Amino acid sequence: MGTKMFHITINGNSPTVGELVEKSRFHYGYVIVALSFLAMVAAMGIRGSFGTYVTGWEETFSINRFQVNVVSFVSLVVYGISVAVAGRLTDRIGPRKILTMSMVCMGGCLLGSFFAANIWHMVLLYGLFGSIGFGFASNVTVSVAIVRWFKEKKGFMISLVVVGMAVGPMLFGPINIFMIDMIGWKWLFVIYGAVYTLVFLPLFFLFYRDRPAEDGEREEKTARDAVREAAPAAAAKEAPAQQSANRRFHPVRALASVFSIFRYPVTWVICFVYIVCGFTDVGLINAHMIPLGESRGYSPVILSNSMLLYGLTNILGTIFIGYLTDRFSNQRILFGLFMFRAASILLLIAVDHPGWMLVFAFLYGFTDIATIAPFTMLCSNIYGEKQMGSAFGLISFFHQFGAASGSLIPGLLFSLSSSYLSTLWLCTGLLVVSAFMIAGVRARSRMAA
Repeated sequence: MGTKMFHITINGNSPTVGELVEKSRFHYGYVIVALSFLAMVAAMGIRGSFGTYVTGWEETFSINRFQVNVVSFVSLVVYGISVAVAGRLTDRIGPRKILTMSMVCMGGCLLGSFFAANIWHMVLLYGLFGSIGFGFASNVTVSVAIVRWFKEKKGFMISLVVVGMAVGPMLFGPINIFMIDMIGWKWLFVIYGAVYTLVFLPLFFLFYRDRPAEDGEREEKTARDAVREAAPAAAAKEAPAQQSANRRFHPVRALASVFSIFRYPVTWVICFVYIVCGFTDVGLINAHMIPLGESRGYSPVILSNSMLLYGLTNILGTIFIGYLTDRFSNQRILFGLFMFRAASILLLIAVDHPGWMLVFAFLYGFTDIATIAPFTMLCSNIYGEKQMGSAFGLISFFHQFGAASGSLIPGLLFSLSSSYLSTLWLCTGLLVVSAFMIAGVRARSRMAA
């Protein structure tokens, strides 16, 4: 009787008191979305504005551009590996611990950089230690939490979080340009490091939650019941030595299953295209957009506004292409995005004027993070939902490998020619080839789960 008194209705169409209380209760999942968005901004703000450190490191360590971009190359390779490792660890120990560790790594990298005496210190601090933090605070980690917290609107919530990957460089880029000119990159890193260590680290440690409390209790109860029911049957069927052998070989079988996608030619096509994608967005833009403008003599105002404009159109493009992904062929969308990138680079080749740098940033920004949604859906259609996570995780490593190459190779070409012209022509050719390759992919060739 005591329970029913909370469900009295005024008429047949009125909600119950219990329903009103349930509807008015704040959903903590929105806090998770906000913190996940902050994690994307924090990680990509430092990683995505790499180009703003290039000339400062050249002057501090008396080195050339190729040597600076060795740091970026190592960083992106470590980042790609860390994303894959973080995805696996997130399933085991939860996103809260992974994000907390990421803040420790990024904060330590930034604070430790103050004491760097040569570029190899930055390879270790930024390229290795900091990049583990970038990878741990990736969209793979936070997506696990979003899926657990939301039963509906999962895709929309994930898209809101992923936008943080564009907001980070958009905010940090202009700030870095002016602050480095005022106080130098070392003191700027100290300020960032203090914020990451004293603010962000406790924020994620204290307020991030892996899943709703009721889901966690239900999962623990289910696991206990399963173990309790399975134990007698397992003990009767297998000897301890055989059980040990099974435990030892199950990961091997799982690993073989994951890498089986490379038996199919379509996988190698997608991997090549994704390498080019990483080469021409993260690699070219994050590491060389600012140095390219500086090499042409553009002012800090033009460069900072270009970064800001690039970030804004990146956000708009991500949302717009995400909307189109559910309505049009993913291959056609990717074909259009790659050709649009190529056309934007041709514009940059043809015109050397500060105003056109803004036009380039406006156009190219539409194509950056916007490729994530169609690539994700394409992999889902080809490999099926059961293998999509593992498949896309492996393929994403090739994107980071392309990004690492896109950071290193243009630095080498610039050191040889003191110009980015050869890099721009190389990117244009690769984009056109990739556009036609992805257009020929047959998404119906779904693999067996």
